[in-house]
Amino acid sequence: MNDFSLPPNALAQLRAQLDTIDDQIHALLMARAAVVESVARDGGKTGTKIRPGREAAILRRLLACHKGAWPAQAIVRIWREIFGAALIIEGGQTMAVCDGDGGAERLALAREHFGPLTPVRRHHNPAQTLADLARDAAQLAILPPPAEDDDGQGGWWQMLTASAPHRLFVIAKIPFWSKRAEGLPLGEAFVVAAVRPDPSGQDRSLLVLELSAGTSRARVTSLLKDSGFTPGQIWVKRIPGDTSILALVEVEDFIEDTDPRLGAIAGLNAPPVVIGAFAVPLGDTP
Repeated sequence: MNDFSLPPNALAQLRAQLDTIDDQIHALLMARAAVVESVARDGGKTGTKIRPGREAAILRRLLACHKGAWPAQAIVRIWREIFGAALIIEGGQTMAVCDGDGGAERLALAREHFGPLTPVRRHHNPAQTLADLARDAAQLAILPPPAEDDDGQGGWWQMLTASAPHRLFVIAKIPFWSKRAEGLPLGEAFVVAAVRPDPSGQDRSLLVLELSAGTSRARVTSLLKDSGFTPGQIWVKRIPGDTSILALVEVEDFIEDTDPRLGAIAGLNAPPVVIGAFAVPLGDTP
């Protein structure tokens, strides 16, 4: 009978290997921190430092070459902590969370995504939450998904259409890992900041269109397709005392203000407004 048991000192040898690997991982983290310090000092980044598009691209690149027994979602968790630590090195950030109507889950999503060391300010409604960005009391606003009703929490997207010296934009959608394991917070939230979104290579954008009140959703979809867009969800809000409606439309790709397709959209009462974009969450693709 063959004896396949390990030598008596095998466990000690394996633990020594793990210790060596742990030391190497920590040394690499310190080396990464040094590069982040250089970026903070010499990289020319101003204002809100977060770049969610780049973060999403990094995670997709790492997961594309990931293999073995280590859970892929743990890779996302580890790098989310690394991104959060990097932002602390670059000066830190505060997030304002709208905690009305499902706010506990929204706060948990924000903690999961941005890390437990990120300071939080809590507000009951979107207007108060966004006001924190205007007075620089926070750099990120965590808001509920868009909605159409007047009384709910989801009508905040109309506040992003105003022309102002410091515009606000949707820059991310969380959670970035959309397949939820047991025990993780549910729901979703949108992240708004006083900085333009950055592309990740696989994105969706948000357009606000002003149209005549009788315009149907099917007509909105048709107008966008005729202009070369691939539309998705549509939210419609009637303007009180006006004969117009506002339509918030999610479209494929990263759309900027200079995109020529915007000028080709027919039937609008005013120029379209791009209010932001976000990286398509992992597991959220067809």
